[in-house]
Amino acid sequence: MNKSLYLYDTTLRDGAQFKGISFSLQDKLSITQLLDDFGMDYIEAGWPGSNPKDAAYFEQAKNLNLKHATLVAFGATRKPDIKVQQDPQIQSLLSADTPAVALVAKFWQFHIEKVLHTSLQENLNMIFDSVAFFKQQHKELILDAEHFFDGFKDNPDYCIECLQVAIDAGVDNVTLCDTNGGTLPQEIATITQTVAQQFPRLKLGIHCHNDCELAVANSLQAVNSGVSLIQGTINGYGERCGNANLVSLIANLMLKDANTRFAFNATVKASKLTKLSNDIANIANIPLKAEAAYVGNNAFSHKGGIHVAAIAKASRTYEHIAPSAVGNQRDIAVSELSGRSNIKLQAKKLGLDVSLNFQQVLDSIKELEHSGFSLENASGSFEMLVRKHDISFVPHFSILNIQISTVDFNQPNQNKSELCTAIVKLKVKQKISHVVAEATGPVDALNLALKKALSEFFPSVAKMKLTDYKVSIINPEKASAATTRVWIESGYQQQRWATIGCSDNIIKASTQALVDSYQLFLIKFADLSQTTSSKEVIPHGNT
Repeated sequence: MNKSLYLYDTTLRDGAQFKGISFSLQDKLSITQLLDDFGMDYIEAGWPGSNPKDAAYFEQAKNLNLKHATLVAFGATRKPDIKVQQDPQIQSLLSADTPAVALVAKFWQFHIEKVLHTSLQENLNMIFDSVAFFKQQHKELILDAEHFFDGFKDNPDYCIECLQVAIDAGVDNVTLCDTNGGTLPQEIATITQTVAQQFPRLKLGIHCHNDCELAVANSLQAVNSGVSLIQGTINGYGERCGNANLVSLIANLMLKDANTRFAFNATVKASKLTKLSNDIANIANIPLKAEAAYVGNNAFSHKGGIHVAAIAKASRTYEHIAPSAVGNQRDIAVSELSGRSNIKLQAKKLGLDVSLNFQQVLDSIKELEHSGFSLENASGSFEMLVRKHDISFVPHFSILNIQISTVDFNQPNQNKSELCTAIVKLKVKQKISHVVAEATGPVDALNLALKKALSEFFPSVAKMKLTDYKVSIINPEKASAATTRVWIESGYQQQRWATIGCSDNIIKASTQALVDSYQLFLIKFADLSQTTSSKEVIPHGNT
């Protein structure tokens, strides 16, 4: 029979302590719904006694129609030397009105004496009184044993006393915490097994921090050693180096255990992990790491030609699981390291055939990358390169001339309202458009001029957007003569594509990327029947 495991998410509490994250009240409510939809068993939503936002959250959360998750309010055992009923933060936990409460308790003698400044006996009293109080209120009670592994290594007998007191008070679960993240996997296993053997009826959990890059490994060791409740956060958010990443933990436990010895509730599906990870990263406004295991953009990305050739024959050679198992997808990168398989597979993905001109395409890629281009993150430029090598390719437009002028700083009374001017002359079939556009920056002016000229022939161009623009310097040692690489992302409706340019002239590099982007848009979306049919030359004045 498979062992049942329970998922305990603390993204809204521990994850919110990650530097750079500041969840609004609405963010917290939205994340709660995402976690419940995924099938989390417990959602630790915050500390109602610590700040007004968390207090407001618990009030509004009462209106959430959670289908799977048990909402948990987090707090601490009572303070030393006061009655539990008189502790304000205990009362705030009660006011949160959640079915479950998590209390952090001290298990490390060093911490109790040096920080809490109380006796070991009083700490035992604090644990008993606090647990018993909430059990009398019919709450499910999870006790977080803070610094448990550090405490056990220093004074195991006292940690055992703390556990026994919690059991005597009626605790439902004791979660063993590697609070400093400094415990090694073999220590986690040994100590957890010792506790599980001494208290076979006690339900145990695990809560690991990632200071040694071991939070996921330590959590897996704890599961194998007897715990059934797994605490962590989505994407590993948390204080310092973060918490155990539930995304990786779930994937490992569901997909990597050969005997499938563990079972989650039926709602939890590994195939939903990539979407959950990205959705919460977007709310947190923390870009998901491309190299994130299982769910990152690079998790199933292949660049080396030998690897890609093998993948084309048998994906298991360089993929430990099928990308779809976690809702991700394979990506074949194109670069100077590419072999035949990289280019053919990427071209096939785009609906293109390079069988007749493969060598010319490969030679062009290597030449471009040698000069500073990087096609692996610019699939739009790769597609245009392949198309340009097709003898049937006819561009939708040709650039005849581009001129950019900037502010004349020798003129008096210069101010921030001065504009840059771009003049673009291009040809569509036998018709010429000659336009001028102005903007606060030269690249923006160029983009506006190109769009204005092309809109006369292809009205839908007006709806294409430039969604991102990045500049990097390839050889900074050359100072102002350095080569500049420009990366542009463009969008139309829900579609996105990236193009790239490279030159020692940033305007020229931007022009290369912009022209490829507009050409690609016209290939994919333009209606040629909309082209202008009257004037041979279409002049325009200033915008």
